[in-house]
Amino acid sequence: MIDEDLQTLYPEVPLDTASLQRAREQVFATVTPRRRRWQPGLAILATAAAVTAVAFVALRPETTPAAPGAMVEVAQILQTAADAEIRTVDPRIPAGQFRYLSTHALSMTYTDAGSQHFAVREGRKIEVWVPADHHDEWAMRESDTGERTWLVGTEAQARKIGAGSPQRPPTDLRGKCGIWYPQQGKNPCTQSGNWQEPTDTFIEKLPRDPGKLLDRLRRDTQGKGNDPDQEVLVYVADALRSARLPADVRAALYRSLALLPDLVITERTATLDGRKGTAFGITAAGQTREIIIDPRTGDFVGERTRLAQKMDRIAAGTVIESSSITYGISRKAGAPPN
Repeated sequence: MIDEDLQTLYPEVPLDTASLQRAREQVFATVTPRRRRWQPGLAILATAAAVTAVAFVALRPETTPAAPGAMVEVAQILQTAADAEIRTVDPRIPAGQFRYLSTHALSMTYTDAGSQHFAVREGRKIEVWVPADHHDEWAMRESDTGERTWLVGTEAQARKIGAGSPQRPPTDLRGKCGIWYPQQGKNPCTQSGNWQEPTDTFIEKLPRDPGKLLDRLRRDTQGKGNDPDQEVLVYVADALRSARLPADVRAALYRSLALLPDLVITERTATLDGRKGTAFGITAAGQTREIIIDPRTGDFVGERTRLAQKMDRIAAGTVIESSSITYGISRKAGAPPN
């Protein structure tokens, strides 16, 4: 359905540089900031939700600039998603109840044991309960789903050298304002925050203008990651995954992504844990980092990382990390959604 919708809305047309510039100006000329009341959403433990723990050999960062027509299509679809977000009214949570966020994350662990290499993709579930008054106590539970996919070697082989992947016990945390590890002697609700754990203070200071927001992202990501544009995409995914951003910031982030020259559509209809959207990605340093957005609703579906080239015995195209998010309302912290 998404394929047909996109084809109808954005048929492919040949574009030269001048046409590209006119089209991009037209896309962003329709941006009209709107104010609306917002009930704070969800924050998530960055170390728990971030799907990392993969050790890679350093590769030369390489990106392929998108063709002019592809860049316009990216801008158009992200603009559609941004417009949908601006029309979104963030749900109010009834007093005494909790907003529920569940993240299903897969991450790959790579073990180098001399002549033997092992790689296993493991599953986790991270649940967060946010009170109606977000200054109250939040709850978080991280649990091992037991999912194991061995990409290099076998579990039996890994166990012989102590490199197995045993199931871990669940972890429960509580914290005011969603700060699980507050700084000693400081009020957790006044901590400055960052892209991985955006607080109210952090969010209020973010510019809503797409160009200025991209400038802020570039400053905050300078010198980090393998590729400047790819690292911007990583930080945007971190912030969206937190589910704390109001609709106007989410819309501005989508529009700022459209300004990245290397961002391309990697899959028109991508499916992540049963949810569908359009995948946008940047390839660099042997990996393709992607975020998946439903352009019709503006919903952030999730993110994933695929190998852009073969690594060890793992084929190019293999998904090595992913995370998807679902939402709900719960009557009690620690309880499933209603």
